[in-house]
Amino acid sequence: MSDMVVAGPRGAYHHRMGSLMKKSQQVEKNKRYLAIGVAGAGVALTALTPLALVGVPLMAVGAYFGWDWYKFRAKNGMRF
Repeated sequence: MSDMVVAGPRGAYHHRMGSLMKKSQQVEKNKRYLAIGVAGAGVALTALTPLALVGVPLMAVGAYFGWDWYKFRAKNGMRF
């Protein structure tokens, strides 16, 4: 990270540039992997086992997490 010393009315202080953007990118990445993992587990349970009663709701939860990820990216102005 780049540190920048900024002189203000109360003296000099350090300002980290881009730390908020990096945090947003990390949160976005965590949300993306959560959505992919949950939806993938739902698909695997539905397709590979007779546990469709568990797999289908798990896919719905994965779709919700995908929507949450999409809204987060749109709210923070991230490109697709």
